[in-house]
Amino acid sequence: MKRLEQFDVFALPVSEIFYDPDFNCRGNFTLQSVEDLSQSIGAGGLQFPVVVQPVEDIETFSHGDFRWRLLAGHRRFRAVTAFLRWSEIPAMIRRGLSDRQARMLNFTENLERKDLNPVEEAHAMVRLFPEGTPIREAAQELKRDRRWVHARLRILKLPDEVQLKVAAGTLSLVDVEILSRFTTPEEQIKAAHEIALAKRRGRRPSEGKLSRRFRYRKTKAQINKMIAKMMNHGIAGLTTRSLAWAAGYISDDELDEEIRKVAAGTGASFPVTEDR
Repeated sequence: MKRLEQFDVFALPVSEIFYDPDFNCRGNFTLQSVEDLSQSIGAGGLQFPVVVQPVEDIETFSHGDFRWRLLAGHRRFRAVTAFLRWSEIPAMIRRGLSDRQARMLNFTENLERKDLNPVEEAHAMVRLFPEGTPIREAAQELKRDRRWVHARLRILKLPDEVQLKVAAGTLSLVDVEILSRFTTPEEQIKAAHEIALAKRRGRRPSEGKLSRRFRYRKTKAQINKMIAKMMNHGIAGLTTRSLAWAAGYISDDELDEEIRKVAAGTGASFPVTEDR
């Protein structure tokens, strides 16, 4: 049995850990947003350790006498320090990481735990990958489909007012795809309002001059292409989700995520860079 030292967990004093909200890809958050998490940890314990790196691995560090920088687990750290008043926290130490590797770890850890909303994912992605980075390269490094990357870039082209609705969950990635068909910010804001209003009323937007662009259902060609891809990779058992995708209730990358999970469970290969 081989010991994997990079996964050793230690009880580290919280006073020695530098908490940097600007490093976290989620940005800052309120204490109230982690109060429920603190109650869960208090009742059942901390299920996953935080991740830190030694400050001597950081090229320039001028934040006092801390020994470690927090890389992942910012919400957990705030929950146990602000509410539970722990003096120590279980932490995994990662040594020898460059700043980019450390930021990539922070981003991917949040992605896998589904702690980010699509807008946070989009902003974190563009911080990691400078302008001009090929979509294929970003998708491969993040182990996501290229459509996943395209969908996040599409969000950032929308007005701030619309992005807030996406972050709040009022608008889905399917809605974002629809909104990208409008050419001006004014049209996008108006269309976003119409979509949100229609959802509150339990219907799809179907009235007004903008309605011709509200096409949610997939075409026969798109459906046949998806069926062929699923068959080629031996994917079965996603009938309900596939129907939801065909009707436009879930986005392309959301269905891809479901397919990826099934493929991982069966040992099937599902390429992360395949376009539809």
